[in-house]
Amino acid sequence: MADTASIEIRPARRRDAAGLAALLHATAPGSAAAAADAFFLGDLGNRVVAVSGTEIVGAVLVLPGAGHCAGITPPRMLEWDAALAARLSGAAAALARRKRRARLIQALVPPEDASPLAAALERAGFEVLATLSYMRRPGQPQDRTLEPPAGLRWQCYSRLRHRKFARTIVATYEESLDCPGLTGLRPVSDTMATHKHTGRFTPQAWRIALADDTPLGVAMVNDLQDRGELVYLGVVPPSRGRGIGRALLDRAIRDSAEMGRSQMGLAVDVANAPAMRLYAGAGFNEIRRRVAYFIPRERLESLALE
Repeated sequence: MADTASIEIRPARRRDAAGLAALLHATAPGSAAAAADAFFLGDLGNRVVAVSGTEIVGAVLVLPGAGHCAGITPPRMLEWDAALAARLSGAAAALARRKRRARLIQALVPPEDASPLAAALERAGFEVLATLSYMRRPGQPQDRTLEPPAGLRWQCYSRLRHRKFARTIVATYEESLDCPGLTGLRPVSDTMATHKHTGRFTPQAWRIALADDTPLGVAMVNDLQDRGELVYLGVVPPSRGRGIGRALLDRAIRDSAEMGRSQMGLAVDVANAPAMRLYAGAGFNEIRRRVAYFIPRERLESLALE
């Protein structure tokens, strides 16, 4: 693409709808893309476009989420250009920060697509957060009868226990191997809001494990499409290596089964070797991987000024 420096990058406007539709048709023709294109065009306020003259030659969609987080889609362009992709991605991150006050801004990239898109994201100020393994486990007849070890007590989430859950979740972050780059990026209230809005919030399947009234860890399952989704599992440092993680996971599996779901899903940082072993040992199998990029904290603060 010639002379990309002269291309204007800006938030989409109402009058851009026809030009965006033409771009989407040109980059993904056919009826199979119709639903995705309708979604992409749904709210122009969350789109960033690249305009050459009167033609829209590129676009990125910002996906706002609960808890001051946002995702951005890979750029759609008439012709791939790394510099333009970087400008679009950077502008989308800035839009998410200014308009949505997002603190966690991320992009998920299939590993096989990582090279060209990764270079553009890194040029836009993104860094690798983690490689995520998305895992599934089919339900088993015995799941409803899984019993935790003796001596453990369980408490479900309620408004009165919100602070207790928050304190326990924060404690599990200490020396965690799961996405350590997120530490300090958002308050726990934001993190919990994101978890609550992943699928349908199911408070009876959000549990703290306790021994002698001391919290040992949490397991939180939501109802997501056709499965129970483990949105978070964490163990406080003094309780690690004592089988608490497996007890929490078994309780989560039972909760998923009691929802009537025939399978369970989760996502985990592949660098978290203990968690990978835990899930594999419980019958979870990897179905795909994604490389997660994010705007680091030091870069995040400057986005509001751009």
